[in-house]
Amino acid sequence: MKSYHTEDLALTFLNDIPAIGPLLPCKEDALKVTRSCLGLIEQLAKAKKDHQRCRLQFIKQKDGRFTLLVRGAGMAIETLSNLDELMLQRFKRGLQGNMFILTSFFNEPDGTLSCLALAEGMGAVLYSPD
Repeated sequence: MKSYHTEDLALTFLNDIPAIGPLLPCKEDALKVTRSCLGLIEQLAKAKKDHQRCRLQFIKQKDGRFTLLVRGAGMAIETLSNLDELMLQRFKRGLQGNMFILTSFFNEPDGTLSCLALAEGMGAVLYSPD
């Protein structure tokens, strides 16, 4: 599994679908963060009014990196922060079907990187037509 990571983010491809998320020190932390994020995304999906779609936006931070926002009817969720330009370009290049998986990553005790979507089946599959 080919993956890319920074200190606090990771990106991999599962059957050509990009999986991206925070990189955490252990599986328990990754589970906690992913559960919280999935709960917020569920609230956002339920808050739809007049069949408005959710929108994804990359907002440039003051330090030059990017934050991914998921916006819906009257609500926005900051899902990822500190995406550098290289990670953002790799992610965008991998969006062949406009679908991606928002999940978390963690370091195994042996030092290898694990994707929670693969290890536990936890993550949100999001579609971005833009």
